[in-house]
Amino acid sequence: MIDAYFYDGNTTRRHTVQLLLHKGILAVSGEGVRRSVRLSKVRVSERLEHAPRILHLPEGGYIESSDAGLEKLLRRNGYREPRVVRWQRNWPLSLCALVSLLVILIAGYQWGLPWAADTLAQNLPPSMEKRIGDEQLRLIDSRWMEPSRQSVEEQTRIRKLFAGLRQPRGEQTPYRLEFRHSKMGPNAFALPNGVIVMTDELVKLAASDQAVLGVLGHELGHVQRRHSLRRLLQALGVGVVINLFIGDVSSALAAVPTFLLDQKYSRDFEREADQYAIDMMHANAVPLSPMAELFEKMGAAHSHRAASASSDEDEDGIEEDADHAEESTPSAPESTNGRRDGQSRAAKSFEYLSSHPSDEERIKRLKAADGKAGAAVAAGG
Repeated sequence: MIDAYFYDGNTTRRHTVQLLLHKGILAVSGEGVRRSVRLSKVRVSERLEHAPRILHLPEGGYIESSDAGLEKLLRRNGYREPRVVRWQRNWPLSLCALVSLLVILIAGYQWGLPWAADTLAQNLPPSMEKRIGDEQLRLIDSRWMEPSRQSVEEQTRIRKLFAGLRQPRGEQTPYRLEFRHSKMGPNAFALPNGVIVMTDELVKLAASDQAVLGVLGHELGHVQRRHSLRRLLQALGVGVVINLFIGDVSSALAAVPTFLLDQKYSRDFEREADQYAIDMMHANAVPLSPMAELFEKMGAAHSHRAASASSDEDEDGIEEDADHAEESTPSAPESTNGRRDGQSRAAKSFEYLSSHPSDEERIKRLKAADGKAGAAVAAGG
């Protein structure tokens, strides 16, 4: 006989009872309590070191017992702990399960999520892509961009030049080229709705139609491979994906500002876009060296801005220390410092748009592509 407490599940009253287990039958007897039920229908709680066992009865009541003899009775009547409980009591299996879980999580993040994002990006309705891209462009225009200061004739000329190029492999990827003015420096980026934005500063820095066309080919590669949408789906996760499938894109649009600040393409995406630009320029006999030289200029300009910002911060720090050292009445904050801080924060925010890291690998690859194309022409001749 095992001492225990019985609760009927309807009140908080505790009944002192005794348990008897025999041939798979659990019998409960006590003051005002008499129950019998097959052990196979009883849900037994997990055994814990400092907690009583709870036996949940099928009709809703439950029995609580801390008697050590209950374990023996349960085993004698054929009760076995669930497999998961047995595993977690076995430390080698628990360690193996933990390692397996970590491997699954890493694999899911590394390969599963990108695969799912790619699959979804290829199957989302064009209307959703357009709505997401339109929202991104609206937000960009309201916070970071101004209308282009280039002449309409110059914008039209560049559009015609790029529209006249053949896309590789006979593709017909739809796009729309927009120009914007920005105080943040030269840049270009592609949005999920097929809009390619190029800043006036990038056109000016390029100083070459061939370089501009190469950059636009790179961005068209992002559009063709849906990199921006795939990155969005990966960043926002499963919840947004589900909402997209049921037709509610409001959650995706609400998360756009957060996504924009983290919009940096992976190296694989960059390589794909670079290869698309290489293929497109080769298909139209446009050299890639000007594009590589533009990346070098952008890298030099970025390094110069970073050095200037660091120098300004050092000077501000020296001036601030001097101000604190004086015993005079504190002066009002200088507006120039406020503007500089604001510009610095804006510049950092704008870095999310930079899909052109001018690293040596990419520059060498573009120049090497020119060399291979030249060798192929020479061999053909």
